[in-house]
Amino acid sequence: MSIVAQSYKVVSHSPLDIISFEECLVNSWAGEEVLLLFYVNAPSVIIGRNQNYWREVSPSCKVPVFRRVSGGGAVYHDEGNLNWALIVPRAMHSQDDELATVASAIGTIGVYARPGARGGIFVSLGDGETQGKISGTARRFGTRNVLHHGTMLVSADIAALKASLGGIKVFEDSSIASVPGHPVNLSRFLHSLSVEELMVHLSRTLARREPETIELADFWNNKGKKTADSAFKNPENLEREFDFCVEYEEFEAHRKQFGSKEWIIDRSPPFSVVVSNGREKAVVRVQEGKIVQLVPLETSDSASARYAAELQSRFGGMAFDFEMISHTRGLTP
Repeated sequence: MSIVAQSYKVVSHSPLDIISFEECLVNSWAGEEVLLLFYVNAPSVIIGRNQNYWREVSPSCKVPVFRRVSGGGAVYHDEGNLNWALIVPRAMHSQDDELATVASAIGTIGVYARPGARGGIFVSLGDGETQGKISGTARRFGTRNVLHHGTMLVSADIAALKASLGGIKVFEDSSIASVPGHPVNLSRFLHSLSVEELMVHLSRTLARREPETIELADFWNNKGKKTADSAFKNPENLEREFDFCVEYEEFEAHRKQFGSKEWIIDRSPPFSVVVSNGREKAVVRVQEGKIVQLVPLETSDSASARYAAELQSRFGGMAFDFEMISHTRGLTP
């Protein structure tokens, strides 16, 4: 992988801020080398750009859910998960090389890691056969740059992770489904390892320096933007020109878009789900977050036809949610 130009720890109040900031950087970074970011989010679920919210998020999920701009599968974030991001000029982007470099950096702390299927990074568990997943990754291709980012499980709440992911069974669905893995924390192998320690180690390995801190709450000045000269240069590197700035207006526009129900939920591709009261069954067809049609699963079943008609009269045109499924169980035709 090409030399990392700068390394930063980005501090924010919400995953929404990070998603928006990353999108700004994909559009704005004009350096000839790689920009490295680290961040830690409060407990939350982050689904991929092309995923079905209802297929990925557990009905029992208790944490906020966001949709990022990159592809890939659904992930769980908390304070025990270190997130890393590379902003790479398109001409030098290589997914394989970048994954191998990050995996190799993990190896230098004493845990052998290797890239695997679908952009994951894996470690071998005690039986020599089971592969534990410590990192899931995704990419976003911009006009000038590629965002290549991922998780790194250090001491995450694996029980909360499993409770938050995995939605309802759907069909007639074109979304990109998450592939179940065997998540494992690095602290399983290095008991005293902290998120902060891992971040500093990765930064020293990949960028040859400790990360500087960007507080997003204080990032913009009174003029509404902060340029590379004041925010993205180490004092010893002021002679290097990165031709880069992040506009506050662009950031806020992204926050508005990425924080909307239309982006997080309604962007889910059209899908169908079967509901039942224990005897009769109906198909619920959902598009852009709304129930567009309810039909009997078996067209020749008159009782199911009446059941579907009753559901249509009650729920047709309404927003779909998990509670709607439970409401259908007590209805009789």
